[in-house]
Amino acid sequence: MKEQLLLAKRLFLIGSGYAEKDDPVSAGVSISLFQDSIEIFIWSFLKNLDAEAKEQTSFTSFFDLVKNAKGNTKNISLPFKAKILELNKSRVNFKHYGNLPDISEAKKFKAYTEEFLTISFYEFHSIEFASLSLAELIPYPNIRIKIKSAESLLESKEFEQAIAEIAIAKAMLFEKISNYLPKPDRRISDGDRFLRKISGEQFVSLFKPLTQYLERSTEISIISLLGIQISDYFTLQSYLPAALKMSDGRYSLQYHDRLSPTEEVTKSAINIITSGAIRAREVIGE
Repeated sequence: MKEQLLLAKRLFLIGSGYAEKDDPVSAGVSISLFQDSIEIFIWSFLKNLDAEAKEQTSFTSFFDLVKNAKGNTKNISLPFKAKILELNKSRVNFKHYGNLPDISEAKKFKAYTEEFLTISFYEFHSIEFASLSLAELIPYPNIRIKIKSAESLLESKEFEQAIAEIAIAKAMLFEKISNYLPKPDRRISDGDRFLRKISGEQFVSLFKPLTQYLERSTEISIISLLGIQISDYFTLQSYLPAALKMSDGRYSLQYHDRLSPTEEVTKSAINIITSGAIRAREVIGE
């Protein structure tokens, strides 16, 4: 059941990302994901309640099914019925009839969904929705440990320390993917020394920009494979220090031209790297 709860939260967070985009198609996608998130959550406990639900049961029937289920001895009802049915109607209009929603609808339904999941997670499972960590879905222990550490630091409002942990997790994740991509030959940069020697010019730098371009191209390939949006990538670049792996396996952090993180930025960076790490297994199959 926990995996279904984690999946429900993951779909909500992915939908939230689409809700921030200012176009109707993204708004429609976000609305569909919000409805999927709620539906998966409800299915997670319908059978445990001994509800009379079948695979063909319509979404609109769930509220009454839960309320009247034999196993619902506490007589708990799903909250915000009118709001959630409004969300479902918007999803049907988009998915089945191709009617594009107004972009403002996405943010409204994001709020509806978060309210629903927050209350329902606690009432039906005694779980705090905000504290449920998607790090559990990360298949790589070293990255998972860093993300969990960042989450704890975020909760303690220690944003700088959390960002440092995220930077190391990002470096670990990108290194894992880069192992499957061609790397620029380090000897390319030696060409500048050769040119200086034969030309007598001290400041010749032809191959260094080429090496930097190839390295940046590799990084762009990585974020594409991990499904990281370019806007999210720039967020990471703006706030995360560079994490360089030393010969002994430890990481050295370099802080250059970096913005100070806020709570919202720290939370966003955790979600970006967590989502990328979960997707990594699909990309490299390990």
